[in-house]
Parts: sequence; C-alpha cells; structure tokens
Amino acid sequence: MKIKNTLTLFLLVIIQGHLLAQDITLKSVDEAVSLALSKNIDYNNYILNQEKAQLEYKQAKSYRLPNINGTFSGQKNMDLATTPLPAEVFGGEQGQTVDVRFGQEYNYNAGISISKQLFNQEASLQAKLSKLGTRISKVEQDAFEEVLKEQVSLYYYTAIVSKKAIELGKQDLTSASQVYELTVEKYQEGIVDVLTVNSSKINQNSVKQNLNASRQLENQCVIELKKLLGMSPDDTLAIEGTFEYYLPQIYTVDELEPNVEIKRAELNLEQSDLQLKLSQSSLLPSLSLNSYLGRQQFRNDFGLSFDNSSWSNYSYLSLNLSIPIFSGFNNRRDIKKSKLTEQISFNETQQAEQHAILEDKLLISDFNYSLKDAETALETYRLYEENQQLTLHKYKEGLISLDRYLTAFEEYLKAENAYLNTMSKIYTHYSQIIPRIQQ
Repeated sequence: MKIKNTLTLFLLVIIQGHLLAQDITLKSVDEAVSLALSKNIDYNNYILNQEKAQLEYKQAKSYRLPNINGTFSGQKNMDLATTPLPAEVFGGEQGQTVDVRFGQEYNYNAGISISKQLFNQEASLQAKLSKLGTRISKVEQDAFEEVLKEQVSLYYYTAIVSKKAIELGKQDLTSASQVYELTVEKYQEGIVDVLTVNSSKINQNSVKQNLNASRQLENQCVIELKKLLGMSPDDTLAIEGTFEYYLPQIYTVDELEPNVEIKRAELNLEQSDLQLKLSQSSLLPSLSLNSYLGRQQFRNDFGLSFDNSSWSNYSYLSLNLSIPIFSGFNNRRDIKKSKLTEQISFNETQQAEQHAILEDKLLISDFNYSLKDAETALETYRLYEENQQLTLHKYKEGLISLDRYLTAFEEYLKAENAYLNTMSKIYTHYSQIIPRIQQ
C-alpha cells in the first residue's frame, strides 16, 4: 500500500508538471526583451536591491528625527554610598565628621527620554552616502538591463539566422542528394567511375554536417533564451521572425544613450568625494539635546506602590557637546586615504569617458561597415547560387564533369557561409546597439 501511494504521488507530480508547462512563441525581438525583463530572476533581484537601497536611505536619514523611549527601572541598593559630613550638623564637635548614608534600599524610576541630534555632520554625510547608494543601485540595474537586452537580442537574431541557414541547408541537401542519385545512375551505366561516386557522396555528407551544425546552433540559442527568459526545462520555446537580408538603418554615435560605464564612474567619483567629507567630519564637534520626563519612588521594602503620592517628579534637560581632540592620528590617516581614493576615482572617470567614446565610435563604425559587407555578400551569394544551378543543369545533361559541378557547388557553399556569417556579424553589433538607442 505504501509503494502504491508513493507511485500515485509521483505520477501526480509528473502530470502537474506537464500541465504547468508553457508553450511560448517569440515573434519579435521586442517581445523577447519584454518577456526577459518581466521573468528574468537576476533582473528581478536588481529591482529588489533597488527597493532595499531606498529603505536603507530612509533609515539613514532618520537621524533628523528625535528618539523617544519609555523607560522603567528598578534598583536595589546593596550598600548605600557613605558621605562624610561635619559632625556639628548632627550636634557633634566642631572639626569632626560623621559618616552618613543617604537613600533607601529600593528606588524606581519611570518616565520618557527624548534625544535629538542638533548638529552631527557625520550622520548627515552617511545619509547622503545612502542616498547616493540608491542611485548606484539604479545604475547597476540599468547596466544589467542593458546586458540582458543585448544577450536576448543576440540569441534571438542568431536563432533567426540559424533558421535561415537550416532552410538553405535543406535546399543544398536536396541538390546534393539529387547529384548523388544521378551519379549512382551514371555509375551503373558505366559512364563514371567509383571516384566520382565517392566525391558525390562526400559532397552530400558535407552538406549534412553543415545542416546539423545549423540545427545545433539554433537549439543552443533556444536553450540560452529559455535561461534568460526564466523558463523551466519543461517549457517549449518557438522562435518566429522575419529574416532580413540586411538592416537599412545606419546609426551615429549621437543616437546612442550615454555609456553606462561613464555613469558608474561618475557615481564612484561622487561617492569617493562624500567619503572624503565623511572622514573630515570626524574632526568636527557634535551637538545633541537630551531630556527626561519622569517620576521616582524610594522604598525600604521590595514592594512597588502605584499611589500618586508615592512618586516624586524627576526631570532634566541636557545639552551635550562632543569635541574630538585626539584619536591617535587615525582620523588624519583616514582623510589622507580618502583623498587618494578620490584621486583614483577621478582618474578612472576620465579613462572611462575616453574609452567609452572610442568603443562607441568603433561599434557604430563596425556596424555600418557590416551593412555594406552584407550587401556585397548577398550579391555574391546570389551570383554563386545562379552559377551552381547552371552547372547542375549542365551536369545533368552531361555537358560538364562532376568535378566541374562540385567546384561550383563548393564555391556556392562558401558564398552562402560568408553571407550568413556577415549577417551574424551585423546582428552581433545590432544587439549591442538596441539597448542604447535613444527612445
């Protein structure tokens, strides 16, 4: 019975898993990106970190508000303090003292304590650093979003190119198979020898290998996309999209959003500047106001009375000024280190700006050149495709040898691969541009 129940539970889990599986079809790169932004777990964690940074900032700036606490304390005096007083107060001889103990064995205090920071530059700068932390967290989120969009776009477009390669590969395999069958017929008729048949078969096998490589690449893209889209292994993902021979759009550097590395470097510089001011604030005084409003009760026994007459008022107001004088030179060393950190951040910011500008120029240049290469590769591919069809027709009619056709077919395959590689290069650059196009 136990085994039967276990098997039943196992089957229910399997059935439930199949029922929960999703069938998703992507028809555009925008759809893929949108789904990734809503389902990617890492990106959602960045959003949660942003919310966490906001809460930390609210917590840091709470120093501006007073702290109010209700207090109650009870104390048993084991041995009261002894105070020497002049004996003449108690009727004794002049010049002598009498040891007197003041107080009672038990005393209680109940009240409300209030404290407020009037001037605390360190706490103020900590709040500013925390606020800056929210901006840094947002930039980190934006940076990951840019990378996520780039990866999703790259795998989507690579899958589209792979589907086109599979389509062309099937056509090539049909042609290669026809040539092989025709060669076998000619061999059986004694027109060609075994070497010719083998060459035809080798050509067919090469086309099969290329086709399998394209299928493998498409499958890899689907798997990587499922990871980025937060899909489970049981979910199915289909990619549909129009394969464009080339992208007519030509971009300029001015059309790109600022490089996120520049934003990150600028915030690091701002953070190091605040850290320097925070180190310098350790040399400044702090001023706080404290007050206590309460009542006291003194007793010789352990009991506690709630009668109003048993309590006496006890309140005070104090102003505390703390001035740092000497801390073993640690504060001054911290200031020197913060100045060095600020200089390093300044250098890194300048370097980030220079590198970002150069990388953006290179990206746009490579993309625009790849567009021109695609036009040339497409024209060359179509010419080789036409030559391949013509030589195939001549081979079928017995006007040329198989070697002549295989040479034309090999050149056609090279042109086809060059064309597809050019398209892959275009979409690689385009995937980096998509997240940064100014809306």
